[in-house]
Amino acid sequence: LWSGVPMAPPDARKNFVQTLKDVAEKHSLEFSGLSHDWILQLRDKASGKQCSVFGYTFDANPAAAVEICKEKAATSLVLSSKGVPNVPHHVFLNPGNPFTAKYVTKNGIWEPVQEVVKKYGFPVVIKPLKGTGGLDVMKATCWREVEAAVQQIFSREYGLAVSPYKRVVDEYRCICLGEEVQLTYRKVRNSVIGDGEKSVGALLAERLQKATPEEIVGMLSDAAELRPEEVAAVPKKGEHAALQWKHNLGAGATVDLEVKADMAQKLVEVARGAVQAIGMCFCSVDIIDVV
Repeated sequence: LWSGVPMAPPDARKNFVQTLKDVAEKHSLEFSGLSHDWILQLRDKASGKQCSVFGYTFDANPAAAVEICKEKAATSLVLSSKGVPNVPHHVFLNPGNPFTAKYVTKNGIWEPVQEVVKKYGFPVVIKPLKGTGGLDVMKATCWREVEAAVQQIFSREYGLAVSPYKRVVDEYRCICLGEEVQLTYRKVRNSVIGDGEKSVGALLAERLQKATPEEIVGMLSDAAELRPEEVAAVPKKGEHAALQWKHNLGAGATVDLEVKADMAQKLVEVARGAVQAIGMCFCSVDIIDVV
């Protein structure tokens, strides 16, 4: 879950601020911005009620609920305790961080990390406890990559989470106000369509030849994490082969508002369960459909 809007490029930030200005004007609210519009406030002069937005976080939610949403493992624990389906996250604190070292046993974390990886098998996903936009979220396919991910994250974070890798068919986002879903969309990854003969690399090359400079940059960025065996794979005719494994909008995924009615209803049920479990008032809930 997320208690506001994910981090976005500068142009998107301007659109976000302008949207709130338009809302304020439409409803005759006072609007003010501080610190280059990073702090925004909307105030109803008649009632004196005020809403503040810090970055992308609205003050509509309980403080503790927001902190739970900010930390992936905490979110997973709370959802599991309430019977809401989620991807499990196993927490490991940084033994080299002065604030978390005392919570790490003298046996260290490496053996428990190995146990979790062995439990799920490769690949696994390793990520910081906090963060948005898919930053520092890594897929490890061998022990060397696990060690590299742990070292990289611990070089600047107080903790990390290890999760099983899921083969995601689609990822959806539900925007919730109270327990009502106001908007649902599907995140669409950049992909190539197989013809049953050409490899992913060859299909990508064909697309690049016809693409604009901006599209070329986007596709190459999306495909940067593809492994040699994935580039060499030959998709079946009509099969969509994704160029990226993450669904983050900031990582190149796009939005599809056409969600089938039966799927939308299933998503509403899961989203409501998540909102109720954590106690959020305004948030987005990301839901994956897996193989």
